[in-house]
Amino acid sequence: MKLRFAILLCGLLASPRAADQTPTGLPSFRHHGVVLEAANLKYRPHDDVIYPSVVRVAGRIANPLGKFHLYYAPHDAPGGICLAYADKPEGPWREYANNPVIARDWPPHYKVSHVSGPDAIWSQDEDRLLLYFHGENPVTRVASSSDGVHFTYEGEAVSTRMFPQLSEASYGRVFRHRLPGKDNTYVMLLMGNNRGTRRIYLAWSKDGRKWDARPTPVMDPPPGTDQVAGAVLWPWAGKLYLVAHANNAKVRFNEGFDLYIAETDAALERVKPLGKFYDRTQVSPTNPGVMSPCFIEDDKRWYMFFNIGARLRNKIALAIAEPAAKP
Repeated sequence: MKLRFAILLCGLLASPRAADQTPTGLPSFRHHGVVLEAANLKYRPHDDVIYPSVVRVAGRIANPLGKFHLYYAPHDAPGGICLAYADKPEGPWREYANNPVIARDWPPHYKVSHVSGPDAIWSQDEDRLLLYFHGENPVTRVASSSDGVHFTYEGEAVSTRMFPQLSEASYGRVFRHRLPGKDNTYVMLLMGNNRGTRRIYLAWSKDGRKWDARPTPVMDPPPGTDQVAGAVLWPWAGKLYLVAHANNAKVRFNEGFDLYIAETDAALERVKPLGKFYDRTQVSPTNPGVMSPCFIEDDKRWYMFFNIGARLRNKIALAIAEPAAKP
């Protein structure tokens, strides 16, 4: 099994005052600040930006806009998959002049109310970027690009038709990971809405376009919560972890999101909850949530991008950590 530490995740931060809450041996993060917010953008259909996905493009595409691309979107209609770029994870992040790079109307392929929830991964086999996004929420779609700006529609990747009793199959994150006994290259962790309860589900693919799915959830809401979403697969120190945001909607609807962590096996069949990884108040005492993790390792440092703030007023923030000493 080959797992690369240059994996993208998009995550929640840990700060010095919360270091004792982070499971032993994992990196501890310091809040760096907001790197992208709607108020500073030309394309601004709403006052929020969500679901950051950061991918290194330097050395992979000719004449890149920057070393890194950051894909993001507004939440509500019309949405739109957008692009920012930078030469360093810390930024400054510059908005691409012609956003959105993927819109809600893409003739003759689809016309939907909105597109959102982007996740990008570089296919080293094809030398192309694969970009996943939803629109509508029951369908996760995929497009590809050789330059990270102009995309070719590749079709529907995953939908609720592949899972029993789901009304949503969206907010997927894709990783290179070989499941034991399967001839796959990629796995997708996605949010499935099962009669009002959001859980994490699994799909796998050889080429990133045609997917198979496991009908049962990989991860249930952690103890003390009733909803979980935005999961990433994180290899660290020879182990595999699932990191996701979760909340108790009965206590705080659309608020109170914290980051939770669980250990899992190579088959993603056994999941051991390890508790809360990062609390929303580690950003600020009044911050209502930390969501949608996305991490990248660069120059031996971890950079973590994530959402902060109230629903429909989300901003994208960054935290930075030196790598923890590996056992």
